[in-house]
Amino acid sequence: MLTLSGTDEERVATAEAMSYFMEIMNPAGSLELVPGKMTQRLIRSRVLDKYRNSSGEFMIAVDGVHLYTKKGKRPNAVYKEIKGESYSYYCVLEAKLVSHDGIGLSLATVFIENEEEYDKQDCELKAFYRLAEILKQRFPRLPICLLLDGLYPNERVLGICEENQWGYYITLKDGNLPWLREDADIQMMFRPEQAVDYSPEPGVYQHFTWALNLQHKGRRTHFIMCRETVVSEDGIKTTCFVWITDSRPNKHNVAQLAKEARCRWTIEETFNIQKNGGYQLEHSYGTIGFAMKNYYYLLQIAHILHQLMIRSDLFPKLQKKFIIKEYAQYPDDLKLFLAVVAESTLKHFRTIKNFVKRLAESFRTQTFSELAMDTEALGKIQIRLDSS
Repeated sequence: MLTLSGTDEERVATAEAMSYFMEIMNPAGSLELVPGKMTQRLIRSRVLDKYRNSSGEFMIAVDGVHLYTKKGKRPNAVYKEIKGESYSYYCVLEAKLVSHDGIGLSLATVFIENEEEYDKQDCELKAFYRLAEILKQRFPRLPICLLLDGLYPNERVLGICEENQWGYYITLKDGNLPWLREDADIQMMFRPEQAVDYSPEPGVYQHFTWALNLQHKGRRTHFIMCRETVVSEDGIKTTCFVWITDSRPNKHNVAQLAKEARCRWTIEETFNIQKNGGYQLEHSYGTIGFAMKNYYYLLQIAHILHQLMIRSDLFPKLQKKFIIKEYAQYPDDLKLFLAVVAESTLKHFRTIKNFVKRLAESFRTQTFSELAMDTEALGKIQIRLDSS
């Protein structure tokens, strides 16, 4: 701890002292800003430019996640009555910058919670309206394309996107906007040229159809449908995906637009990693005071750092430095061979879960190497995200 902090303290806080501090520290205006500022720093440094979509926008997926449930009616928590008993639900609405290759970096967070006095309980849709204001306030010039699920295709959401000049892909589920779906079906029936077939990989076949300039409560939007058939040893499976979007589809770009829309799966995978990958998102770290919120923000910070570590080229560069240092007495050709065998971080650890587990275990059982403590021995290293 002293090595990491660069201090000479004689004591460290106990778990109880840490929990008490988390309970009394209001994250508003402080800790709540840190994950978004970390991601913003990466954006400004142009590290994430390769994750922009075809319109030059960053893809921001928005989704709610359930943290845990407590029996009884708790202050501020949304609740349900089940068989005569009350259950309090702690939930969060998160906006994450996502990419095709699975990266998901926290940008802003809103907790779904009731105020002290309320007419109707809070919900994900209400939380989205607050989240949109936060995104606009903190990132006024950021080119944004929202990736939203079937809860959001309504007039107010489209109005927010239009007013803020945000792009969007919104999933349409069966029963959503039936009149718009009917108009789209009629247009696609009379315009057979608005269709194209595409195969992104062997055994996967996609049939795209689209409709243009549809009207929803006076707002214009476009419609994309993808019927995907996957042929495998288990048989043939066909799935239908439908979105409305502000991006105008055509036979040249519709496959790319659909690929961008399907990036929304990344935020769901991110939450799955945080639940089952060693972070224990669903664990009740504390419900008194501000504890729940502070621990949630700390978890998002940790996940951002771990993603950058496992997706960067730092690990193979450190491997090479270590190998060359340890085997300096060998001939140059052997040193070169040993340096080449260094693997990428992702290839070495395979998953973020393995990486987190190994990292935590190394802190408990191993001392830091000279490369970690001596800047002269380490030398200068320029870290980049590994494109592989």
